[in-house]
Amino acid sequence: MKRNLIFAIGALGIGILAAIAVLSYAYFYPRLYVEDENGEYVNVETTSQKETFPVTTETIFQIEYYYPDEEKRLTEEITEFPELLGCDKDGVIKYLDYYMQHLSKEEQEKGLQFFELASYHDNVLCLRKTYRRQGKKGYYAKSFNGMIVILNGDERTVYEYTQISIHLLPEELKEEVRQGYYLENEEELYSFLENYSS
Repeated sequence: MKRNLIFAIGALGIGILAAIAVLSYAYFYPRLYVEDENGEYVNVETTSQKETFPVTTETIFQIEYYYPDEEKRLTEEITEFPELLGCDKDGVIKYLDYYMQHLSKEEQEKGLQFFELASYHDNVLCLRKTYRRQGKKGYYAKSFNGMIVILNGDERTVYEYTQISIHLLPEELKEEVRQGYYLENEEELYSFLENYSS
């Protein structure tokens, strides 16, 4: 009887110690990566780090450039970001939304998809810019079974099947069409179709 009591107390003690160890590990070493709404794994700040809003002149700014198509991340540290000075978390998010709604032509051409607050702790504000490769706009004229087919700029989806035989094209143009003749816009496309339709 005494032996069973000692065994039960020992088992209870080991269980309590195991629970303390698990909870301590979860507190001091939380999961650093979680899956976001886009299905991508992102780094999250640990529970022992706290946000330090508002943004001050002492804040260090990091811009992370994320290219998911190439699985590449680059980080740049900048000394000042005057537009965010004095902002709380909501102010930073509003600025980032405004930035996305008024994208410069350069950012549009680079394919900026998201500009978001990644983290803010230990007086380091990290902002993430996510870029996705932009498919080429325009059209391609290609030859399939001797007939010309117009493809969208991605060179995969068909825009239009034509009744134009490749044999109707001038010799120098035939080779270009076999490899994919690029037409920059609708005006060029309609001009091409008009010139070679019978």
